[in-house]
Amino acid sequence: MRFKGLDLNHLVVLDHLLSERSVSRAADKLSRTQSTISGILAELRLRFGDDLLVQVGREMVPTARGRELAGVVRDLLMQVEATVLTPPEFNPTLTDRRIRLFASDYLMIAGLAEALRQISLDAPNLQIEVLQPTQFQRGREGPAALLENGSIDLLALPQMFLSANHPSLPLFTETCCCIVCRDNPNVGDEVEIEHFLQLGHVTVNFGPDAFPSYEEWFNKQFGREARRIEVTAGSFATMPFLLPGTRRIALSLRRLAEAFTRILPLRIVEPRFGIPPLVEALQWHHYASADPAVMWVRDRIVATMALSQPDRIV
Repeated sequence: MRFKGLDLNHLVVLDHLLSERSVSRAADKLSRTQSTISGILAELRLRFGDDLLVQVGREMVPTARGRELAGVVRDLLMQVEATVLTPPEFNPTLTDRRIRLFASDYLMIAGLAEALRQISLDAPNLQIEVLQPTQFQRGREGPAALLENGSIDLLALPQMFLSANHPSLPLFTETCCCIVCRDNPNVGDEVEIEHFLQLGHVTVNFGPDAFPSYEEWFNKQFGREARRIEVTAGSFATMPFLLPGTRRIALSLRRLAEAFTRILPLRIVEPRFGIPPLVEALQWHHYASADPAVMWVRDRIVATMALSQPDRIV
């Protein structure tokens, strides 16, 4: 179909070319031959009077005009999908949609896994794909960019890290605490900052360019060198296993600490220094507000997690 001389199907090809930065990968994603995709790219270059993508080493790099069109074309296709292609009615018992959710393992432990289990009872054929922070880096491939380009449908993060361009709802407010081995003789029920800094530590770090955690906030306040870091875990879920049988201490989100003190020989220690609470929230692209499937999943997650949280003054 052509619109003012432009084949609208070619916009889908351009979107894949700009995101994949490879003719062969775009061809694979679209189930087309490389020669067909190369021919369409040639037509698009003539149409826009620009190379759009140029070969640099083994990768194709967008030109300035290509980068400009990338956001515009992706936004246009997302709007068409949300407002034109999405069925106006949604039946959870019949849908086989796939909803892509970005969330940490901490949030799964803190109640998200139970929310997804409840969803599966009412929508048995609905597919939920959970993507985690360790799979992506900040910047072009970060969570906000994934939401912007439609790679994910829902984004669960602390409110402070969410995009200002899209709507969101709070899930719950979380506080930090410390955890140690249950029989650690070096720490009582509380710990002052001076004592805390002297102890050996287990920390969580998703990688040098990964999405930040509360550990990054602490490092900005006190400096990474202020602590004696003995072990660094790559996820929230593995960190507590590095404490039993040691005299180490770790900062932890409280719901994570409460979950692991029930299954490991650990206990909670209250920090006598201020760590601001986190508001965990759920965000979606503003176009998704017209998608009844995404909105149904959103509402179920928010409602289920609100019911599952203990009464606590935070």
